[in-house]
Amino acid sequence: MTIFTLHNARGMRVAIDTHDASVRAWWAPDRYGRLADVLGAALPAARSSVGWRCAPPDDGHLQLALAKDGLSVRLTYRFDDDGSLQLDCAATADTVSRFSLAAPRFNLQGHHASVGDHVLRLAADRYRPGGLACSTALDVAGSAFDFRQPAPLASRLAWPALVNLPGFRHDFYWTGSGQLHEVARVADPASGRVLRFSSTQDSCHLYSDACCFSLLAQGVEMQPGQAMRFKLAYRLGVQDLDAFDISEPVSMMSNK
Repeated sequence: MTIFTLHNARGMRVAIDTHDASVRAWWAPDRYGRLADVLGAALPAARSSVGWRCAPPDDGHLQLALAKDGLSVRLTYRFDDDGSLQLDCAATADTVSRFSLAAPRFNLQGHHASVGDHVLRLAADRYRPGGLACSTALDVAGSAFDFRQPAPLASRLAWPALVNLPGFRHDFYWTGSGQLHEVARVADPASGRVLRFSSTQDSCHLYSDACCFSLLAQGVEMQPGQAMRFKLAYRLGVQDLDAFDISEPVSMMSNK
């Protein structure tokens, strides 16, 4: 395992494992300037996305390449002074190939407290349960999956339809793609940290359990001769909770 660390002018550090191109650690300040690692172990990527080659970091950039089983991928990480970690991914396929990136798992409190009070806003109007071959995505309106108005994760998991689930394992969809734009925001009232997630795609996968959550572009299946490119950005900062128009109560308590 080879870990490269990117730095920015705000004192943040991001550690990237070049074996599977995953983000392994992200040290970021809370509202009082105290640094903590806000990541857990990454969710595994698809089998084809291991064995990356990389060049040494250059001015906040890390470039990785993967060539395996007819799939060729170029991935660039860029860490900016505004707290943004940007991913630029370009891929081509000579055969039918399945491709996905390892998903960074966040806990914005920076330790193993519950993420139930993390407040999510997600600009998606449709959803599909992860791993299920539903023919059409379902409308979020009137359901526990409607995060167009911010709500704590735990309050939605307490809804009758979700009360027996350990967390979210769902795909979400919105209208529009092509331009990099913010589609989700997660705030932790205890630390003041806020994560903004931007994408050029029209969907993402939301994963959560008791101690972490992740937002990532879904894996895609590529056909022979197909080329694709997408960009993602995770931006960490701090914010007053009052900046959120939260639709449901937040307990403001850390559960160990």
